[in-house]
Amino acid sequence: MKKTINYLTIIFCFTLGASLAQADSPEKCGPMHDGQMHGQMHGQMEDKMLKGTDSDGDGAISKAEFDAFHAKRFKEMDANGDGRITLDEMKAAHMQMLENGKDKRFDEADANHDGALSREETEKMPRMSRRFEEIDADHDGKVTREEMDAVMEKMRSRRDKK
Repeated sequence: MKKTINYLTIIFCFTLGASLAQADSPEKCGPMHDGQMHGQMHGQMEDKMLKGTDSDGDGAISKAEFDAFHAKRFKEMDANGDGRITLDEMKAAHMQMLENGKDKRFDEADANHDGALSREETEKMPRMSRRFEEIDADHDGKVTREEMDAVMEKMRSRRDKK
């Protein structure tokens, strides 16, 4: 019974994380405290979850579709294929989801596809726009992926020290 509960907890956490990573970023949906925008973000997330799980496109998720979706996610997380997901594998899968989401948001914001974000391109991303000068380490008026990664790493380091 304990193994079943642990398994279901892992799957729930992974599914929630995957759903959140695939949902549009809060910068696009507005402030989290805005009830309408918050609800809109959840609606988009739920729509993506349904579309990603509803393999026959009938607008509903059958038990077979649910099981197939989770089996696929389990296989993706079980990096060494031993039929078990360790904490390290779970952390690695979570980090991969975050990286994929970050890259997607960057690419979507890079309207002119020059590999960097101008101040104007970050206007739809309020948190980044507010910290533009801090993120733009070389002060050339553009934020590169490397500059963004460096700031993210600095934030992770501060968080890990707490």
